[in-house]
Amino acid sequence: MKRKRCPFCGSVNTEKRGWRRVTVVLARGRRVRKYRRYKCRDCDKWLSARKSTAGKRRYEPAVVVKAVRLYFDAEASYRAVARQLRIRPYQLFLWINELGANCKSFEQVAAELTPDYCGYLLADGKAFHVKGEQQQLLLTADSASQDIPCADWAPEGYYDSWQDVMTRLRDGVHYPARGAVTDGDPALCKAIRNVFPGLPMQLCVRHLDAYHTYHFNYKFKGPTTGVEPFLDITHRMLYATGPAHLSHLFKEYDCTREFLLASGLQREVRTFERKFPFIWTHFDHPGLPRTTNIIEGIIDQLKHKISDCHGFQHHHTAWNSLRLLIMRYRFHSFSCSRISGHNGRSPLQLAGANTKGINWVKFSQKNAP
Repeated sequence: MKRKRCPFCGSVNTEKRGWRRVTVVLARGRRVRKYRRYKCRDCDKWLSARKSTAGKRRYEPAVVVKAVRLYFDAEASYRAVARQLRIRPYQLFLWINELGANCKSFEQVAAELTPDYCGYLLADGKAFHVKGEQQQLLLTADSASQDIPCADWAPEGYYDSWQDVMTRLRDGVHYPARGAVTDGDPALCKAIRNVFPGLPMQLCVRHLDAYHTYHFNYKFKGPTTGVEPFLDITHRMLYATGPAHLSHLFKEYDCTREFLLASGLQREVRTFERKFPFIWTHFDHPGLPRTTNIIEGIIDQLKHKISDCHGFQHHHTAWNSLRLLIMRYRFHSFSCSRISGHNGRSPLQLAGANTKGINWVKFSQKNAP
């Protein structure tokens, strides 16, 4: 009869001493398993046929995957998922942090799934706080598929972080940039010009229109005679329906320009005119959006879980959670999109990637959970 060897002293002078019952958590519920116990007669230590450390509860990988999918897909809280699976909320946090740390990079996802992007890029940032310090989630999006080809977070060095995102987008993801839409953030615009020199750029007309209203309501201290005509003509120019309509509006603008200047709006008029090369770029590039509405809609979809990051105590744990959140978004099918052909398909599918049969949690891992 083959005897169990003691792992501590190497002796085979061991004897059976009953059974040890261990509760194992499976995806379909808890199960009690029995393991043979032994005792070494030479070193007087207890042994078990089970290889795990005594006293610790075991979790199947399927339980981890199920818990993470519940947290992100159902947008449930730590406590809600913990109650359903009968685990500790902190255990779920540890799993998410571990999987987030082991998450594939955007470059690896692009290499494996080879998405085919349209080339019209949108970029924006979302601020959040971790332990009282402001962070920036830097996002990029493809306008046609609404996929996120690259993202990062910036605890400091805002321009350097955008520069790094754009460099990874060009060299790692190999994004075929044909145009970019921004809200006018100087750090972002500078990074795009440096990484993609000569790339056509479009300023978000909605942000510019809102800035004019904000400026005259809260910043402007001069006479108000020309404010209403300025807001009216600039609003109609920003939302011109085509080159012919814009040409007509320019004639009207030229007729009112002298009046606006005489009304004390010299600074506002010249600031607006300096932005002319970046306001109507979308007329020359069909398919290039004229607003950042798409990426702001993406941020709105991610907003619930981004808000949870305000409670994190460390930057890396917040980023680990955000990496899984972005991965889940890329695989999640649209259900209420107003764009024809989007509902029932995920951003990666809209980008031409084959995601059939892929479990996004398992796919996200460099090493299988």
